[in-house]
Amino acid sequence: MDFLCADDIHSPDAIILPLKKPCVSKRYTQKTIRPTNTLKELIMNLKMLGTGVLAYLIWGCFPLFFSLVSHIPPFEVISARIIWSFLLCLLLVIGLGKMKALKSALSVKAMVWSGLAAILISTNWLIFVYAVSIGQVIQSSLGYFLTPLVSVFLARFILKEQIRPLQSLSIILACFAVAFEIYRVGSLPWISLMLASSFGLYGLVRKQAPFETLNGLFLETGWLVIPALLFLVAIGSAGLNPSPVNTGSTIDLSGTYLMLSGIVTAVPLLLFSAAARQLPLTVIGFIMYINPTMQFITAIYIFKEPFSGMQLIAFSLIWLAVIAFCYDLYHIQRKNKVTPVNS
Repeated sequence: MDFLCADDIHSPDAIILPLKKPCVSKRYTQKTIRPTNTLKELIMNLKMLGTGVLAYLIWGCFPLFFSLVSHIPPFEVISARIIWSFLLCLLLVIGLGKMKALKSALSVKAMVWSGLAAILISTNWLIFVYAVSIGQVIQSSLGYFLTPLVSVFLARFILKEQIRPLQSLSIILACFAVAFEIYRVGSLPWISLMLASSFGLYGLVRKQAPFETLNGLFLETGWLVIPALLFLVAIGSAGLNPSPVNTGSTIDLSGTYLMLSGIVTAVPLLLFSAAARQLPLTVIGFIMYINPTMQFITAIYIFKEPFSGMQLIAFSLIWLAVIAFCYDLYHIQRKNKVTPVNS
């Protein structure tokens, strides 16, 4: 089974989705790898690599950013994030002339898929913000390490795709890691599993809706903007007022941070979307792990979350699964690179 990186995914991880293996003509050979022919191409490749890495670096800083609003209930944070993301996307859709493309892609089926995607991505956002607020960033990092492996699992059992041996090995190692966490904690690591499964399902659903990155996020937040607005109005949230508030002894920036949550949602998404169209699959497969790695480091060295030797065993199994997964991506990418042979 071959993979395609979905370049229109709105979350701190790229999703690797299955595609049927392309038919290769006898006029092609699998030995050639196209070199970079010009300095211009090299500069463009480095630029796109830098853009993709920057997107994942921003996503990797999300625990730091959302820790600034950890004193605010997660539902309030997510509601504000939805509203400000919607408003930013609306401005971009109009300013960049994307409205025509949006209208041409609209249909009842597409809107239903978009609505389901909105539920899944908002669930993913909510669980992540909740994890940060209760000091469980290690668990969120585990979830994002698991996400691509969950996507392979869903492809096998929902799309009925065949998977390769190294992919099977990755899934087995991940299952052992989860089982060990259950044994260690005495319960399901539900934060990790919910993050991975919600985003894995989101990736599958999102591919059914024919909207590009910006329009997709605009519609998904559009589904939820009215309930989010009503909720914030009902509780008198600071999320509707981005201005700093002078409380006498301090300056309360809660409203400002909640407004900025919309910007930090859209910016890395657009950066990644631009880079993913140009970067090879193997590069995407490697750089996607910048985000959970940064979360892991942040949790241990900045937030000082406890990390025991028993947890290290579970994470070691996950890291082995990631290595197998990335090697498989690298191997299949080289195998599928073909060039014409003159007949």
